[in-house]
Amino acid sequence: MKSGKPKRVVSRVSPRSGDRSSGRQIVAVDQEPLRRKTASECGREMARLEKVRAEWRRFEHEDRPAFERWRAATFGALLSRLRDTESIFREKEALIHEVEMEMFDRGTRNPRAAYAAVMRRRTNPPRVADADDGEPPPMDGEDGAFESEGSGIPGFEQNLLFEEFLRAFMGIDPDRMSDRKYEQMFADFKAKFLGQDDPEPPPPSRAEPAAPKSEQARIKEIYRVLVRRLHPDTRADADAEISALWHEVQEAYSHGNLERLEMLLALTDIQSNGAGEHTTLFQMRSVLRELRRSFNALQRSLRVGKKELAWNFARTADRSGIQARLQRQIESDLAAQEEKLREIEALISDWSKPPKAGRKMAARSQDEFLF
Repeated sequence: MKSGKPKRVVSRVSPRSGDRSSGRQIVAVDQEPLRRKTASECGREMARLEKVRAEWRRFEHEDRPAFERWRAATFGALLSRLRDTESIFREKEALIHEVEMEMFDRGTRNPRAAYAAVMRRRTNPPRVADADDGEPPPMDGEDGAFESEGSGIPGFEQNLLFEEFLRAFMGIDPDRMSDRKYEQMFADFKAKFLGQDDPEPPPPSRAEPAAPKSEQARIKEIYRVLVRRLHPDTRADADAEISALWHEVQEAYSHGNLERLEMLLALTDIQSNGAGEHTTLFQMRSVLRELRRSFNALQRSLRVGKKELAWNFARTADRSGIQARLQRQIESDLAAQEEKLREIEALISDWSKPPKAGRKMAARSQDEFLF
């Protein structure tokens, strides 16, 4: 008799006619291994991201400022000459564009006539009406045109004041309050302490079972948690990363983007090693995708930064090679800019010359046959 692994017997249930779901079953899947694996991958991605962030911060805060200071001290005269040439070129270029628009408006092909008209207009600009000719516009606050909104305290700061009041004077943890109770007490707090009237008092409580939270209520709930975690006034270790997250929270909240807020909440959970059952596997995978996207974007920025002369400048002792290369680059840019300026000045000089008799008659005959 052959010994081997027992065959797995699969029982098949033949569905009855008209009942397609009789052969289907709901199978419970243990997500804990998947959650541990995803959390581990998030940890690795966060470590990689922090490494490239440190490299980028060093470039932005050390290398680039040191390079700019050295560049200004070493090539100040050349750089000033290049800036002046570029400024003059932009002025001449604006004049060229104005002459071209004049030719288009007049329907003429004679640039000298258009140039003369533009110069006359520049010399004698049209009179602008005085400010006293008409009545001044009403100022804000006159005739009830503008009304102050409440006490002028931003909404998130009102929430912070209210929650601090709950903890310090009432001994209540706002995170453990229901949304209905929170909103009711928050409205009372604004009315009594901030001088604001609640425009929409909460509806009376009903005996019916609580309905599922609406999307707007969920957005407000997540926003309150993220404000407590990321607000600059409550973070002593605030840095560029926390500031970027704070601005992302504000943008997501202003657009009512619940999915983005949930992802940011899960990200802060994982950063603080507090991802619990409330953080779903889908949210953790969203965080993982976001971390990989940020890492790839920062890697692209680093590849561009490494091609700049400022890369690793603060730790470079011998700068003679950088100086020679930069001098060639500035002199080349200056020569090209001066050549373009000479060309455009020659064109303007030609337009400013008085036309010859034969050329004037030819231009006039061309204008007469324009349709």
